Order: sequence, then structure tokens, then C-alpha cells
Amino acid sequence: MEDSKSRLPTPYSASGRFGSTRQRALSRRVAARDAGRRLWTKLSVISPTPSLRLLLSILAPISATLLLTDWSYAYHETAIAIFAALTILLIPTNLAAIFSRMSARDRLKLRDGSKSTMDAYPGVERILNSLQERLLRERIRFFASSLGLLSIITVWNLDAGPTLDSLLLASSGVLGALCLWNSFHLDNSIPMRSNSFPLLSLHAPTLHNSILARPLSDLMVAHLDPETAAAWDEWKITLAESVREDQTPGSAIEHLLRALHLNAQGLLDDDRLMTEAKQVFKIRATDHLIDKSNKFNLKSLRALLAHTKAWEPGLFRLIDRLQDAAIRRGPSLNSTPWRLDLDIPPRCSQGRADLFVILHNNTDTSVKVNFDIVTAEGEPALQTIGVESTPSRRISQGGTSDLVETLGRLLDDATVLWIGLAWPDTIRGSHPVQVTLKGERGETLSATVVKTTLSPNAQQESAAQRMAEASSSVRRLALSLSD
Repeated sequence: MEDSKSRLPTPYSASGRFGSTRQRALSRRVAARDAGRRLWTKLSVISPTPSLRLLLSILAPISATLLLTDWSYAYHETAIAIFAALTILLIPTNLAAIFSRMSARDRLKLRDGSKSTMDAYPGVERILNSLQERLLRERIRFFASSLGLLSIITVWNLDAGPTLDSLLLASSGVLGALCLWNSFHLDNSIPMRSNSFPLLSLHAPTLHNSILARPLSDLMVAHLDPETAAAWDEWKITLAESVREDQTPGSAIEHLLRALHLNAQGLLDDDRLMTEAKQVFKIRATDHLIDKSNKFNLKSLRALLAHTKAWEPGLFRLIDRLQDAAIRRGPSLNSTPWRLDLDIPPRCSQGRADLFVILHNNTDTSVKVNFDIVTAEGEPALQTIGVESTPSRRISQGGTSDLVETLGRLLDDATVLWIGLAWPDTIRGSHPVQVTLKGERGETLSATVVKTTLSPNAQQESAAQRMAEASSSVRRLALSLSD
């Protein structure tokens, strides 16, 4: 009796057919929704559809207004054709918004057989809310265009009187203006266009560590959307047995990202890039890096690095200055006991900015130091961060050591900070930020003042603009690699 019971399938057993059938059905539903997302998004962005939508959105309120003024050269047929064409072109964008939201929800909420949850990663609700807001805007634009079309058809076919005709034409002009206003917000950035990382363009970093132990890796992970971040964590686990004996998955990935950064700058050719990868990864892992079917390969890591650089160019400017000093073997690397370098955007909007700091300790001893960040009229006005600074290894002047090795040593020995700064929305103009390095007894070891200009309008440093620029950088890199 016990043997017969043990062979009965249950929905909770590992071998139960119910569980596997449910997972297959869920996978098919997710795949169908994502296929719909890819189809309608492609139709929405295919040239010259976006430009034509914007042009018709501009012409729609103009044509309705000209009819309202009773201009002799204004024709109802022309206005009807404009509104009808606009309504038809808005069908793919509405379907793309619907399928994008369903696909994102599947990716972020339905984990299909996995025991992990996306709720542990920040940004899930923000992504879903932004897609819901986009869907609402798309529906408003579509219904506004449809109602404007019906209003003009009514005026054309029915003799409702001058008063009602004027009201209907005025409403068509207002509805056309509503379409135009939403078009400016929607057509310049259509989300989920990438098949490799569809949610990446919707994610903006919120929480992050102030101290970057591995600068490139930590910065990249902070800018990954929840789905990609979860896949990244799983990928690192699989690398545990695929790295060299003197490496960990984290250190191997950081080494590879440094080589990719130098490769993108033309300082490292592709053959040398593979040589660097083989120094930290075993043969099986390097084969996976060149396999395009894997989620994380050299091509996708290049795209993620370009995305991160577009988001946070400040850290990469610091790395470039450090790299330039390493190439020239200048005295700036070792000439002072403390080498402090920092970067802040020259202009920032929306009351926020990112400050990056790199510190090298040339005193040959470990020292506990404090960073005091004073932000004029900021919130908070003073931030204090305490760290233990380990001594940096000396870089000999006029030496011939390898660039990858030298840059790696400089970044490994550095203390790297990523500090978020904020000001009230009412603050404008140039504002100084002072970074003071203090020793164990509170003595000042170094102090630097930089300035940034706060502007009321969204500039390239705003979150929305940087998100759009990061998405554009990834698309440009994908096109260049495909060529």
C-alpha cells in the first residue's frame, strides 16, 4: 500500500506532472506575450513611422483650427484624412504598450519555476508603474484622435447648426493638441526595444553603496534592471568553478570589464582582450564568453558597459585620468602622500548630482580616514564617510609594466566613493561642493572644492535624459557590432 501511494503523482512532488505542465503553460504564455511585444514594438519604431506620427500630431490640431476659422481653403476631407491616418498609426503603439506591460509583469513577477523573487531587487514597482503610465498616455492619445475624427465627420455629414459645429470643431482642435502633447512625451523614447535586455532602458538606479569595492562591477550592477540583476547573480554563481585558482568570480569579472574598457578605447585589440579573459577564466568559461546564445558574453558585456558609461560618465572620467597618468608614468601618481581626485557634472538638473571620488594612499601604512562632503545649501549640507585606506603599491616611473596590470593595481588599491548629492528644487545657479580628507586625529590631509551649476530645465545630467542616452548608446553599439 505504501509503495502504491508513493507512486501517485501530486501537484507538490518533484516528479508530479501537474507542476511541470503548469510551468510549460506559463512559459508558453510568457513567450506569446513577449512575441507580441517584439512585433508591435518593431512596427511602432520602423522608419518613418515615428516621424509620420509626430507630423500628423502637429497637423491634426492645425487642420481642426482652420476649419473652425471657416477658412476658404480648409476642407473637411483633409482634416478627416489626417485624423484617420493618425488613429491608424496609433494602433501599433497602443498594442506595443499593452504587450510591453504584460511582458514586463511576466518577467518581474512570474518567476516560472524559480524559488527566487524579484522583489528583493529595487526598481520593480517603478518599472511597472512607468509602463502603466505609458499605457494610459497611449490610450488617451488614441481615444483623443478617434474622438477628434468622429467630431469632424459629424460636422461634415450632419447639419447640426453653427453653434454645435463650432463646439465640435473646437473640441477636435483641443483633442488634436492633446495628441500632440502626448506624442512629445511618448515617441522620443519607446521602451523595451532590446531583445537581450528589454527592461534595461526603464531602470534608473535608486539605492547603491557609497563605497565601491570593485568600481566597474559595482557601478554596472547598480544600473541593471531587476531581471538582468537576478540573471547576473545567477551567472556569478555558475562561475564559481570556472575561474582560475587565484581568482574569484567577482575579481575575474572586474578584470574582464577593465580589459573591455581599454578595448573600447582602442588601447587593447581583440586578441589581447581574449588573452586577458583567459588569464582569469578557464577554457569553458571563455568559450561561453564568445557564445552569442549566452545572456552574458563579450557582446552583451560591451553593451552593458556602454550603458553604464552613458549613465555615469563621471567615474569613467576619473579612470581615464588615472589611466593617462599610468601611461605617461607621471609623478602625479606618487608625488604626494594622498592623491585625491573627484568628478562632478558641470551642470545638473532636477536638484541632484553624482559625485565620484578616488583616493590613493601613498603613505605605506593603513590609515582610518574620514571624508567630509560639504554641499552648499544641499540636503544634507554635510555628509561624513569613514573608511580604512590601505597603502597603494608604488608605480615606478619610466617602467614598462603592462597597462592592464597597472590600471588594475591602481583601481584595486584605490578607495572609490559614489556620493549622491541633492538640493531643493528652488535652488539655482553655481554651487560649490567641498571634499575634505581628514586623518585619524581629525587633521586635514587634503581638501578640494568643485562647482556645479543647478538649472531648472532637464539637461543631459537629468535622470530621464541619461536614461534615454544610455538606451541610445546600447542601440548604437549593438548596430556597430552587428555590422
